[in-house]
Amino acid sequence: MLAPGSRVEGYEVVSLVAVGAMCHVYEARSEHAAQSVAVKALHEALCADEDIVTRFFNEASVLRSIQHPYIVPLLAAGTLPSGAPYMVLEWLPSDLARALADGDEGSALPLRTAARLASQIASALLALHSLGIIHRDLKPANVLLDACDLGVAEVRLADLGLAKVRSEARSEPSAVGHVSTGGSVLLGTWDYMAPEQWIKSKTAGVEADVYSLGVLLFQMLGGRLPFVAEQPKDLMALHLFESPPMDRLGEQIPPALRDLVGRMLNKIPSMRPSMQKVVEQLDSSR
Repeated sequence: MLAPGSRVEGYEVVSLVAVGAMCHVYEARSEHAAQSVAVKALHEALCADEDIVTRFFNEASVLRSIQHPYIVPLLAAGTLPSGAPYMVLEWLPSDLARALADGDEGSALPLRTAARLASQIASALLALHSLGIIHRDLKPANVLLDACDLGVAEVRLADLGLAKVRSEARSEPSAVGHVSTGGSVLLGTWDYMAPEQWIKSKTAGVEADVYSLGVLLFQMLGGRLPFVAEQPKDLMALHLFESPPMDRLGEQIPPALRDLVGRMLNKIPSMRPSMQKVVEQLDSSR
């Protein structure tokens, strides 16, 4: 762990703000405290795992190669003296998971707010798809917010550690390393995973991101997830075979937007709308 007062890329570590399954996240500040940044460092215990380290550097490589208003910008990356790789990222005060948790249980976001945030997320995913990158782990915790007030907040899509990069992209100047993933390995977060991710994550295409965004949009509009189960096998069965409970989206949701969510949650990847169509329809709903 980085102690307060440690320096990374000219920034002084202030405090540890989050501990995830893979990384520690710290707040750090520039000289004279003029700017805060987030320092994301891989757990030292994971540094011996070649695939995990490669995924971390792949994420940094992808963020370095793309500049988009709704994707978290990379400020610097490297390796700490301990051997743990790190990234310095824009400091963002909140995320969508926290915003949704702060509301009353079962409460939905205002229609225009949900459509605006979803449109920004879709725009970020579309930018990734244009580069041959599939996120594969869209969830509220990976949607950072630049303000705590949802009425004005804008998103920054983050955490590309599970992103799938097309083979052609690996030959480009900012090439990423190859990570071997067996066909039976589940990649993603269960509540938001597309049916094809449950079956064979390795072959999931851009349509999987459309489905995950559909789950998230349903949650924002309806105040709850479309599919809920305690056991993974039961949740898998719901995502694979059960129709989404569209009736749980209230009558205040316009028919066109309700129809969009339903099509995004189609079990068959080819039947889902393209991300470009999603952006266009969400923009018209704002």
